[in-house]
Amino acid sequence: MLLAGSLAGSAADAAQPEFSGLVVFGDSLSDSGNAGRYSNGPVWVERIAAQIGAELRPSSDGGTNFAVGGARTHGGPTALRAQADAFLRALPDGRADPDALYVVYGGGNDLLSAEHAPDRARLVENAVEALGSIVEDLAEAGAKNILVPNLPDIGRTPALRQRGQGLASEGRRLSQAFDLALERRLRRIEADRKVRIHRLDVYALLEQVLADPAAAGFRNVTEPCSGTACATALFWDHLHPTAVAHDRLAAAALQAVRRTP
Repeated sequence: MLLAGSLAGSAADAAQPEFSGLVVFGDSLSDSGNAGRYSNGPVWVERIAAQIGAELRPSSDGGTNFAVGGARTHGGPTALRAQADAFLRALPDGRADPDALYVVYGGGNDLLSAEHAPDRARLVENAVEALGSIVEDLAEAGAKNILVPNLPDIGRTPALRQRGQGLASEGRRLSQAFDLALERRLRRIEADRKVRIHRLDVYALLEQVLADPAAAGFRNVTEPCSGTACATALFWDHLHPTAVAHDRLAAAALQAVRRTP
């Protein structure tokens, strides 16, 4: 569990761990240009890269950020599973840099599609299994430090809240089920492989912000923002965080990486 004040600081305030580079697999929360940038400024992994002195360009430009807006954990050419496969295929001698930091962050788009899924429990199970398989394959290739954030309560987003309490409550339930299943999966991997899996409890971080927005520097935590009002807002649009929220998330991620024993 991260400290309650984690989102009050910025990425620049966090002491920086040493890594040789940063490799990212994800969706719109982490996309820095493959399908666009879904915020009003740099996203959290760009902030992390700047603080650890790593270059992070979109994979479409030859870089190591494979995240694509709209990506699910599996299925389709832009899914996290496909992103990881592309990275692993291109590795020299099949070996990953053991000194780099690898980020595997997804699942939100899977849960957002659950409204029309015939079996929501299976949807969660399949999403978690896809993420677990990516972590396992990275570890098998030689990765030693992998950051795996959990999901916030997607029912808290303006997109779901505006569609009614029933859908928002189901979003919360699915988020909690996903996070519990993901933690169980990561523990199994740690028991079998020599890899350090860093956790980032995004669920708890969002709950802390919503309980006391002012402590984290926010005034608007419920609606999309515009213009200068985004400097104190949590949501940039109906799903995605503002640049300042991304900066706070990066700071929390750096703390999580530093604190992992």
